[in-house]
Amino acid sequence: MKKCIVPLIACILLSACGFHLRGMVDIPKWLNNVAIVSKDGNNELASILKIQLDTYKIHVNPDPDLASYWLIINHTTFQQQIISIGASTNPRQYQLILTIEFMLQTRSGKIVQPSRTVSVSRQLTVNNDRILGSNEEESILIREMRQDAVIQIINRLSHQ
Repeated sequence: MKKCIVPLIACILLSACGFHLRGMVDIPKWLNNVAIVSKDGNNELASILKIQLDTYKIHVNPDPDLASYWLIINHTTFQQQIISIGASTNPRQYQLILTIEFMLQTRSGKIVQPSRTVSVSRQLTVNNDRILGSNEEESILIREMRQDAVIQIINRLSHQ
């Protein structure tokens, strides 16, 4: 009997404090008919965003004229800053920074959420002996950064 009570009490305490798994957010149901408009033409980010919204059962309308809301990606920047230099004056470490500016508005132009910015950064260590591996690692990091940025955008949409 005592073995059943301890996990039950732990579950009640965790749920009472607002604990929830990472990535699990409550997106408002009114956001159900949304179109993703990318002003800078970043279609890869828009497709990742569409896939994530689909997992939350949010209908993403491909035609902005038929959607109730527009999630507008205003500007996407990607920076690569040198952090450290090796003995042969070649860069050894980079700081990769992805910044996305977005806003949410109705089809009629009423702003629901003003322009906001999400930023994701990672460090990349370059190995000159394995340059192909370093290039592949950079591609993987950039893909992960886009995914993290999309999750941040969805979190900000859910906490209006």
